Amino acid sequence: MMSKPMRMHPAATIFNFLRIIKDVIIPAIIGFFATFSNINLGGFWFEVLYIVLFLVITITYSFLSWYRFTYRVEDDELKIEYGIIVRKKRYISKNRIQSIDLTAGIIHRIFGLVRVEVQTAGSDNAAEAGLKAVTRQNGELLRETLKNRQEPVLPEEDQPDDEKVPVAGPTRKIDLSRLLIAATTSGGVGVFLSLFALGGSQLNQVIPDDFFMDIYNWAVHLSIYFLVSIIFFVFVVLWLMAIAGTILKYSYFTIQKNSEEVYITRGLLEKKQLTVPLKRIQGIRIQENVLRQPFGYAAVYAEVAGGSADKDEEFSTVLFPLLKQEEIAVFISQFVPDYSMDVEWNPLPKRSARRFIIRAVLPVLIVVSPLVYFFPFYSWVLLFVLLAAGLLGYFRYKDAGYIKKADQLAFRYRNISRETIYTKRKRIQSLSTSVHWFQSRRNLKTAFFSIASHTGMGKSFKVKDIEDSQAESIIDWYSFERE
Repeated sequence: MMSKPMRMHPAATIFNFLRIIKDVIIPAIIGFFATFSNINLGGFWFEVLYIVLFLVITITYSFLSWYRFTYRVEDDELKIEYGIIVRKKRYISKNRIQSIDLTAGIIHRIFGLVRVEVQTAGSDNAAEAGLKAVTRQNGELLRETLKNRQEPVLPEEDQPDDEKVPVAGPTRKIDLSRLLIAATTSGGVGVFLSLFALGGSQLNQVIPDDFFMDIYNWAVHLSIYFLVSIIFFVFVVLWLMAIAGTILKYSYFTIQKNSEEVYITRGLLEKKQLTVPLKRIQGIRIQENVLRQPFGYAAVYAEVAGGSADKDEEFSTVLFPLLKQEEIAVFISQFVPDYSMDVEWNPLPKRSARRFIIRAVLPVLIVVSPLVYFFPFYSWVLLFVLLAAGLLGYFRYKDAGYIKKADQLAFRYRNISRETIYTKRKRIQSLSTSVHWFQSRRNLKTAFFSIASHTGMGKSFKVKDIEDSQAESIIDWYSFERE
């Protein structure tokens, strides 16, 4: 049915135009001012001519890019041809395709379109192939065809009684109350704070130095309480932005499973449909940040090799944004039944606690001590920060551990959030231990393993200061087959 060359929807011209504008708008503006700021070539009309010429060239290029782009499925391959002057061909075998994701942004939804992204085992951060705009019907037809189905599956009510397909596997949706809890406890304020700091670091390129000096002199003469109020206000604004971002991203989150794949649909403005092949899942990760753990909530991720990767989550795919701890075992048994959740963790030896506390306190002590020397009145802040660092180190020790079963290994550790990773022995790319002089004095080791990630390269997880004999037992478990 898709063996004849097909073009994308004409609206793809709009996306081509917007992409070009995004890529060249800054050089175009610089060229505009460089041309007309120092040389008078005719004033206003030459400026208009420059803008019109730029738009005509951009629109023409966008149209030709759409017109010269064709795709078809033939001989078990997705065949794409593109290029205005130099024709390029890309052939992707069905056997290499790991996932096919459909995404609909605001413009897509206006025209009833979707963006198709084809991921293969060799894909890196970008999709192996992408169709900017096709009708939803063609997008779903292409997905079904590339999954070796000759025809798309009709809705059950449209099929004859003797041809009805089996009922789909388990389905779970996020409700409004759970979405609001996920948004308010997401911890995404850290991301916005980083972007805020990054943007601020670039302001010196466009704002005079005297402006920053005036701000500094103004802030020095303010009271500490007013400064704290300003910082608190900025934090609240960033927190509200993080809440809005989470709601936009995970609204209408739905996960559905069939025999071989998990389908995830999410998004308010940009609606995404992700496909996660079960055979490509390398591990299940459970994340409990400091806002969620006291209330017994966690987010569940899948570490996927060479498949669909959510770039906003460090290339891990969110299986569900928020679950109660007691719900996770049932959820995993329904959607990723190869894995089992356990609660009997092997803890670290008590002599490891001091090492965790020292590692947390020492960097803080080095950084804060000079501040106390120059601002002795605020030395109480040092004690508070050191106490917080010490508690963090202690919780890192208490939370760390491992579980070793017949065919499954689990590590648990904490940086700021508590992370738990479950993987199968056959999914482990490498497993090893390391020891340095301070650890050897107390018969401790660090154990770590790597699994394949979205790029096919290793993604590592480790637990520090494990008992020497425990680390060796993990190595033996991985190195030798059970009798």
